[in-house]
Amino acid sequence: MRIQTKILTLAFLVRIVVFIAAAKGMFLIGEGRVEADLACNLLEGRGFMLSGEMLNPPEEAHGDDLFRETMSFYRSVDGYYGVLRPDQPTLFLVPGYAVFMAGIFAVFGMKNYLAVRGIQLLLGLITVLIGFRIAGKFLKGRYLTLAGIFMAIDPFELYYEAIPATQALFSLVFLCGILISLKLIDTRGGFKKVVTVTISAGVVWGVAFFVRPAALPIIVWLALLLPFIPLVRQFTRGGVAFSGGKRLFSGKRLIASVILLAAFLLVLLPWGLRNDKVCGEFRIMPTQGGVNIWEYNGRIFSSRFGSEMQGAMLLYGGLREEYSGKLNSPELAEFPTFTDESEWERDEILFERNLSFMMQNPVLSLRLISLRFAEFFKPFPLNSFSLIYVLIGLISFFWVLIFFGSGIIRVLFNNGPQGFFFGTAVLGYILMHLLTASGTPHRTAIDFPMAIAALVGIEYVVRRFNCRKKCSDEA
Repeated sequence: MRIQTKILTLAFLVRIVVFIAAAKGMFLIGEGRVEADLACNLLEGRGFMLSGEMLNPPEEAHGDDLFRETMSFYRSVDGYYGVLRPDQPTLFLVPGYAVFMAGIFAVFGMKNYLAVRGIQLLLGLITVLIGFRIAGKFLKGRYLTLAGIFMAIDPFELYYEAIPATQALFSLVFLCGILISLKLIDTRGGFKKVVTVTISAGVVWGVAFFVRPAALPIIVWLALLLPFIPLVRQFTRGGVAFSGGKRLFSGKRLIASVILLAAFLLVLLPWGLRNDKVCGEFRIMPTQGGVNIWEYNGRIFSSRFGSEMQGAMLLYGGLREEYSGKLNSPELAEFPTFTDESEWERDEILFERNLSFMMQNPVLSLRLISLRFAEFFKPFPLNSFSLIYVLIGLISFFWVLIFFGSGIIRVLFNNGPQGFFFGTAVLGYILMHLLTASGTPHRTAIDFPMAIAALVGIEYVVRRFNCRKKCSDEA
């Protein structure tokens, strides 16, 4: 408990420094403007929609060529991001973060971005606490302390807590979902106790989905895994022997899976019913899947890639040049010339076109995944940043990349069902983003879990080294 208090004190002091820097304008607002506009419309009673003036932002006059070109493109198809139709009820984004911002604006004033930053930094203390509790299930002693220090000062987490974007809030609810899932896996006792934990897990993952839909595969995996916990326990070390003998399947846990999914879907029900009124179809997934798959596949080979950010050019420029004139159906890589289509129609068109593009260029698709691997795990920015940013990235994350692989294997097979779920959830989250959309903003939610796994790997390496040294000295 004393170590936990020290870790939280360190996290608090660091966040005070970051808040002061944010108050002085060090961090950009970026796409937080979109969420803020949605939040303001919610407060003003217009519903969940984007204002038409967002397509003509006043800052465009002072922006760079890329920003002006981007806004011109949005206006040409009458859609923000090419899909989100202004002044119409939208399904493009899930509403969790906009509701979060609306709550802050209601108290501190419309578009008070500094208040959003401050609240996120305070919530970051809870994120650190939850991460520390998760780490305590796999680490002890000095390695647990090191995990806590990393979580308190992780520059990537701090950065996203200091900007009005979904990442910081998602880290909080995602880790909360992981922690309560670990508790659910290990819960024994009366039916009432199990049901309480199960419903709580479903609700937490429902809230996480409303912030970022990336939470969906994790709860589905948890529901599939629960009935087979006895089987997992038989093939992993470190778990407590199952009281019912060597059974491979649990009927009680199957019931828990059904309750878990029911609670999750109940949380999402109002969103689905609202979307049914908007587009005539009950759906919970946002209409941004087509844009995501285009941005990480087709866009790279479209005519719109020419003036991309330096980081994108550095990562994908060589492959673009290599495949110039060699693509199958290159027209599928271009963004469609939309006119008056709804955003859900645009989403379907984009998704189908780019899926066809990937299937007709299978080798290229595999190579893009390998580049997304690099983009997901890069320890420093690829754009032009000062040397201090590069050094911070290297010092804070490079060691995680070195020891993560060995550590996650040990977590998977040496910590019982809890370790198996934790490890597969992290690996599944990584795979999901390598197949779809990648980058540091997508990775931040698992920075803490990756650090935990890396420290498990370091602990094992140190123990083996000390053992060999001892054996050598005795010899």
